[in-house]
Order: sequence, then C-alpha cells, then structure tokens
Amino acid sequence: MKYLLLLFLLPFTVLAQSKGPNQPLSIPKSYKKVAEATGDLDKDGKDEQVMIYDTEPDKEDNFKRILYICRVTDGGLSLWRQKVLAVLPAHSMPQYTEVKDLAINRNTIVLKQEEYPGGRNLTQYTHIFRFQQNDWYLIGSRVAMNTNCWGAQIFEINFSTGDVVVSVVPDGGCDEENSTQPKKSRQQYKHTFTTLPLLDKFELGENQLHIPGCKETIYY
Repeated sequence: MKYLLLLFLLPFTVLAQSKGPNQPLSIPKSYKKVAEATGDLDKDGKDEQVMIYDTEPDKEDNFKRILYICRVTDGGLSLWRQKVLAVLPAHSMPQYTEVKDLAINRNTIVLKQEEYPGGRNLTQYTHIFRFQQNDWYLIGSRVAMNTNCWGAQIFEINFSTGDVVVSVVPDGGCDEENSTQPKKSRQQYKHTFTTLPLLDKFELGENQLHIPGCKETIYY
C-alpha cells in the first residue's frame, strides 16, 4: 500500500518542484548571459531577477535561448520558472534573432526582440508577461513587420482588455527606388480571449490570430 501511495504522489511532487520557486538556480558556466533585469514581479515588495542565457551549440549547430525567472533569497537565487524562448542556428549571418531589451515594469516582464531573416525584412517583437492566478501569462504584445523602402505593418494586442490594433506606417521609400508606398492606416478591433496565452506554451514567431471582420492575419 505504501508503494502504491508513493507512485500516486510522485507525479504531484515532480509537478510541484517544476512549478515551485525553491529550486536552487544552477546555470552552466559555458552559457552566455544575454540580458538581465531586477524588479518586483509578485507585488510582495521584494525584487525578483530575470535573466536570458544562450546555451552552447549542439551537434546540429543550434543553441537554446533560455529565460530564467528567479526569486532572490538569503542563499542566492532560486529558480521560479524556466522557459526556452527559442532554438536558433549558431551560424546564420546575416540572419539573426537578437534580444534588444529585458525589463521589469509595473510587476511585468517586458521582453523586446528583433528577428532579421535577411533581405529587407526586420520583425520587432515586444511581449509582456505577468504572474497571475498562480501562473505566467502573456498579457500584451506588439509586432512590427518592417520592410525597407515600404514601411511597417504593426499588430498590437492587449490580451486583458481584448483591444487589438492593426496599423500600416509607410517609411517614405528609398531615394534610389520608385517603390510604391502603402497608405497609412489604423484599425481597432475587439476580441474576447477566453484564456490568456501561457508563457510555458509561448513560441516566438509562431503565434497567429484571426478576427472576424479583419482581413489580416494578426501575429503575436
């Protein structure tokens, strides 16, 4: 009976450890720190610390970019949540994905990244994560898809209020080209999110939204 009880409790123990804030932080020395920020994330008046590290390349020459959310204790940092943000090629120039800023603002994590696939295109991401209802959720996003000599298509989402804005901003074109410029526009929509996106299931560049009445595919 004790053996059966142990088997029953083991999955819950593992789950508690993976979700809990009491795991000592251990990061291999070979990992490269990309960004760091400090601030209060759970409104307890105490600072937490968030960091992003790049792992070493694997056999396929890919590396992981990992977000660590940590509590500050007397004994050092303890791991609260860990999330692989992306798996990226180690040698892909001129293509790249870069962390531009990591900050804690108003009890939220604000992460800004840029993805350059080559050519004239550059995608800028801003994602805002908040701890609520005992988990981490995406509560806001801004994606700007820039094309040089054309302009930018911008998607802004407030997941808490359901406000969605789709904008087009021309960049004025290039002097050496006779390129057609888009018309500046801004359309606002309302969408009810029955559930908020979880940080654990978030994948950079893989998120889409379709809203009735909007012909554009909205990216977040």
